[in-house]
Amino acid sequence: MALETASLERTAPDAGLGKLFPMTLKSLPEKPSVSVLITCFNYGAYVGQAIESALAQTYPPAEIIVSDDDSHDNSCEVVESYISRGLGIRLLRNPHGGMAANLNAAYRNCTGDVICLLDADDTFLPAKVETVVNAFRAHPAAGFAIHLASLVDNQKRQRGVYPLLSTLPSGDCAQITYDNAGILMGLPPTTNLALRREVADLIFPIPVEYTGYAEQMIHRLAPLMTELCAVNMPLARWRLHGQNDQNSTRITARRLDREIKIMDSLWLEQKHYLKSIDAALAASFPGIDCNPLYLKMNYIRHRLTNDPAMHQAYSDLCRYGLRANSKMDRFWRYSNHLPLPVFQRAVDLLLTQSVWKQIVHRAIRAKESV
Repeated sequence: MALETASLERTAPDAGLGKLFPMTLKSLPEKPSVSVLITCFNYGAYVGQAIESALAQTYPPAEIIVSDDDSHDNSCEVVESYISRGLGIRLLRNPHGGMAANLNAAYRNCTGDVICLLDADDTFLPAKVETVVNAFRAHPAAGFAIHLASLVDNQKRQRGVYPLLSTLPSGDCAQITYDNAGILMGLPPTTNLALRREVADLIFPIPVEYTGYAEQMIHRLAPLMTELCAVNMPLARWRLHGQNDQNSTRITARRLDREIKIMDSLWLEQKHYLKSIDAALAASFPGIDCNPLYLKMNYIRHRLTNDPAMHQAYSDLCRYGLRANSKMDRFWRYSNHLPLPVFQRAVDLLLTQSVWKQIVHRAIRAKESV
């Protein structure tokens, strides 16, 4: 699919364009049913804990569906041990297709008014489902709920709160998302997301090529469709174990190349959605190659491989992606002078859930509590 991004020399969108309005949602039932969708691939060591956390909710979910992506370990055997105890767990054994295909299978088989997503290596805190339902009740225009998560390592030691050093977006974020080339910053990963069914029906099925990045389709489309309600307290435990990209503490050119391609594709999905609403909105949708995060990622991947294209990427970043008075952006402006090993270390600290970030976060929280 050819990328349709606008030129960096784009003009501002027309002032007369139609506004993006959140979709109208039906009133929730008095006791809305909740589906917990657990996606699993070779997480036999963790999936039992995920199931236990869903079973221990103060607001019992109507259904718990474990969707397995053809695991080669004992994941399915662990799930079947719960099924044999008559606990109402459902197991879907799917051919290996990646995260998006696995999540699609779970969604096809669920019936809840509210959909809560759970990665098999994470766990819910006991009040997660109840708090999400109450958040949707308190914000009837919101079809997308997000929350914080506690970071824990394999020994269940607390390592901070995610997201670190940023606040969760909330309310009507459609115009902000549109103006920022379709990216709303500060959205948490899969386990921290919940959707009203009306919104989920417009997003699923997620294209299967988003292997490992299925939640990003939700990140990109849901804020254009509906208001967000943010719960600024941890409702889940997000496990740091280093076996996937989101938990990685090192940035690589290969990873960035893959993520940039996904960003390109997601932008096209957003443009297609906008076109279904208003052709003028779609035509003036800012190009993804104007987004500051995209420009930074493009510059980093070229710099890490000493690609000559890094000079143009750096120039584009400085010209279109940096704010003049931002202290953080001063780093990027002078980063081309750093030796490559120092640049790599700095990027790892800035863009991953690093120990350094966790220390800073704890210091800020301690100062706020004084």
